[in-house]
Amino acid sequence: MQVTLLIDNEASDGLRSEHGLSFLIETDAGSVMFDTGQTDAWFHNLIALGREPKSIKAIAISHGHYDHTGGLATAIRESEDARCFAHPDCFIPKYAKADGDIHYIGMPVDAISKMSAFKLNRSAVEVLPGVVISGEIPLEMEIGANNSRFLAGIDSLGQDTFDDEQCMVLQSSHSSAVLVGCSHKGLENNVLAAMDVAGVERIDLLAGGFHLGSASEDRLESLASFLKNVDVGQIACCHCTGNGAYEYLRSKLGSRVVFAYAGMSWII
Repeated sequence: MQVTLLIDNEASDGLRSEHGLSFLIETDAGSVMFDTGQTDAWFHNLIALGREPKSIKAIAISHGHYDHTGGLATAIRESEDARCFAHPDCFIPKYAKADGDIHYIGMPVDAISKMSAFKLNRSAVEVLPGVVISGEIPLEMEIGANNSRFLAGIDSLGQDTFDDEQCMVLQSSHSSAVLVGCSHKGLENNVLAAMDVAGVERIDLLAGGFHLGSASEDRLESLASFLKNVDVGQIACCHCTGNGAYEYLRSKLGSRVVFAYAGMSWII
């Protein structure tokens, strides 16, 4: 099984970057896309990397923000045989407060219109052999995530509780991996949920957005302590992790913490 970072804020030469995230997971049974970035840049990168869109057999969404679902309509069109998976709350309108204004940051209209194509899940679902979308992330640890600026609602707005957030759990005969979207519920809770779903005590790869761009030193210290105490191999910082958080985690956890970019791959 091979995992490739298809879209990220940074990219290798010849690939497009954007504020977004998308992974491609290639298995013997076909490929899975986990998130679709902000635009159709994922398609450019897929072709540039020599991959075939029709090999994608499943598409799964981590949560309903635009930078993870913006390429969804294109993904459904180009991967016409793919089954699609998301939590039902992905389709609830989502907003963010910034500089006194409230602006929409949810799924694009063309993605929401594809809701009927989705298998909606609240609990873990195997999308292909060895590839599981986790279902809802329990709040086992209070991590003080800074989510106060995120809002959601249909008739009225309230703080987004990110019930729609899911991670992806990968298992081969010899290793396991966890891919996260933005870890709004805390990276710790994503890891604990993934270990529970997989029934494992070790994760060989943890990759994705860790949502630490504005994290305090106390928050980073708490996360580093957690990651020291669980059995995690390589930790790949993507998307919303933040340069400062990456540097802090690397200073505490060493070379197993890497700064990821679109085009980077791992074998699971």
